[in-house]
Amino acid sequence: MHKDLLCAVLVILGHAQERIDGMIRLVAVDMDGTLLGPDGRVSDRNAHVIRCMQDMGVELLICTGRSYEDALLPLEEAGLKAPVVCMNGASTYDSLGRRLDKVGLATTQVERIVESCKDEGVIFDFMTDKGSCTIALEEEFKDYFNRNVLLPMAEFSYESVRSRFTFLPPGELFRRGLEFYKVSVIHESPLVLGKLRERLGLVPDLAIASSAATNLELTHQDAQKGKALAGYAAMRNIGWNEIMAVGDSENDYSMLSMDLKYTVAMGNAMERIKKTAKCQTRTNSQDGVAYAIENLVFEGRSCRNLGSI
Repeated sequence: MHKDLLCAVLVILGHAQERIDGMIRLVAVDMDGTLLGPDGRVSDRNAHVIRCMQDMGVELLICTGRSYEDALLPLEEAGLKAPVVCMNGASTYDSLGRRLDKVGLATTQVERIVESCKDEGVIFDFMTDKGSCTIALEEEFKDYFNRNVLLPMAEFSYESVRSRFTFLPPGELFRRGLEFYKVSVIHESPLVLGKLRERLGLVPDLAIASSAATNLELTHQDAQKGKALAGYAAMRNIGWNEIMAVGDSENDYSMLSMDLKYTVAMGNAMERIKKTAKCQTRTNSQDGVAYAIENLVFEGRSCRNLGSI
């Protein structure tokens, strides 16, 4: 059946019939490497399929490591509105931008993070209630950006990234009464990051994840995508057997390891994620999110019949 016609039929059926137990009611989707293409944008196909899905009454929940402001930009460009779990689960907003929940890091945890990483030449991205800040020198920060170590998001120029950061002297970091939600530790050497992961594993109640080979992402143990997804679903009275989650990297593990109806790894996902998820879809450059929704939500196929072609 032609996809547009299928969409129209599904919308009619979605409004006309009672919900069947086990039917997907919520789709949780990561952004970078998942919903967004290599250009950092939501493709026309992904946007069209998501709007069709929302029209038939299925909710979209964005689950990202980005800040709320950075998550909104590609969604607004694509004409999409949705609740957002941001900073790997440290904060959740509804579709109108109202904060529903937050879980911050204790100042003592951040102090331990900084102490554990000193003398290793890392760059920090502290996500706080006052936006992002760093204690790096600007020359070092720009060099990391230019060499793609800083993980620049594809749609942003250096100037736009620089404008969102406050550069602080190290001694000022803990004197401003900041609320810390997420800390990214950035370095170009996997060996250094591996050593730091071991050290940081000794910090109590700290969740350690990663979204790229050049970073570690640190949040409170209770601030993870899976826990935020579970909390949002409970608030909406949605069962785990009515949820599909899609992701590609380690910071998606906490939701893709949940016993949901469908957990879907992108075709470009890291191997651990592919082994964890129940299904595999196409890559983010092949509209893998749209492909998964069309097959699993619209057409009700099983993971076995999904494939990743």
